[in-house]
Amino acid sequence: MRKCALEVGIPDSYRLIIMFLSRNPGASQKQLAEFSHKTTAAINQAVKEMLADGYLRKEVDETDQRYTCLYLTDKGTQKAEALRQRLHTSDEFLTSVITAEKEQELIALLDHLCDVIRRDL
Repeated sequence: MRKCALEVGIPDSYRLIIMFLSRNPGASQKQLAEFSHKTTAAINQAVKEMLADGYLRKEVDETDQRYTCLYLTDKGTQKAEALRQRLHTSDEFLTSVITAEKEQELIALLDHLCDVIRRDL
């Protein structure tokens, strides 16, 4: 994922933020920190850089003016779409080299792992 992001021009520290905001426009910095499991200080720094680099814009929350909402700019949206397309291409390649039978085995294995994680972790 990191390599794909770099290939489309997204710095690694921006990757999670761009992908989260592409699916959750108007999210807060606190929501970003919770999603990414990073400190609010780390998110604040990344957001500052992304604002300066033209990836994000801030708006005051209309319902509570103490909060700001984050949105991708056109540049941020274009980068998010480029990354999505790059990942889609990678997925197509990976699935083209396995048979339908192996794909079903993989799905069953991943389902089993998910069950173990839910049950035991």
